[in-house]
Amino acid sequence: MSEDDSKTTIPEEQQKENAADSVKEPAAAYAENTPLIAVIPPSDISDTLKPPQLPHVNPDAITQEQVFAGIVIHIPGSVKLCEGDVIFFYWGRNISSTQVYHRVGANSIVRALCLSYHFMAEPQYGLVDLYYEIHRENQLIGTSPALKVTVNYSPPLTPKQRQRKRWISRRFPDN
Repeated sequence: MSEDDSKTTIPEEQQKENAADSVKEPAAAYAENTPLIAVIPPSDISDTLKPPQLPHVNPDAITQEQVFAGIVIHIPGSVKLCEGDVIFFYWGRNISSTQVYHRVGANSIVRALCLSYHFMAEPQYGLVDLYYEIHRENQLIGTSPALKVTVNYSPPLTPKQRQRKRWISRRFPDN
């Protein structure tokens, strides 16, 4: 080698590229050595969920008058519910959602709903399933047992009302 070769200067642009490569190399080495963090989906909490409750209504005989006046529904708590969970409540094909704002106990009521057929998109009669789902971070983590209720289209007749109906139909027969 001659003295001229050792004194050769590297152009400024090439120095910047070499400096950038030296900065990138440690970051790439760090990324290779760091452990991967696996995202574990939340566990299923269905076994801790209780069915919705109808505190003031007989679920086997809900009248048309009751559903239009409004029915109170309680969604019971669970020890596995966390702050930020979202509850989706289903009355047949109708849905309502709410967020849990604090931790709750096993014997508490998370939400009390008052549902009226005046405000439902699809009123249903006959056998209707009531249940709720719990979602955490946009993933379904639990479904409650369904409570089956019977919604009668017309109010049940008492024996006195049936007798009166017979008298009227006999007096005014259809022509």
